[in-house]
Amino acid sequence: MKRVLYLIRQPPGIAADETTDMMLVSGVFEQQTSVLFMDDGVYQLLGLEGRKSSLKALPTYEVSDLYAAGSSLASRGIAPEGIGQPLRVEILDEAAVRDLIGRHDVVVPD
Repeated sequence: MKRVLYLIRQPPGIAADETTDMMLVSGVFEQQTSVLFMDDGVYQLLGLEGRKSSLKALPTYEVSDLYAAGSSLASRGIAPEGIGQPLRVEILDEAAVRDLIGRHDVVVPD
């Protein structure tokens, strides 16, 4: 089974929704799927509990390895405590981001 990593760099919008749909399909086909939110993609993790977002469905499709680049959060003034609810998102430093990308067979940018 291939390990697939989706890199989410876009803020919420149409392109982001299409990438989320691809992530859900990966989960349906039982691919080991991870998601890394970085750059402006970290904005997708804000206010999830109060808005409609298909991101909240990821765990239902067994896509639960969710990560955010700590440097992207910091450069945008976003506190780690304020992201991801109701999702569990692990915050990674730069070395861990590189390691995460290197451990996957397929990396899909948004």
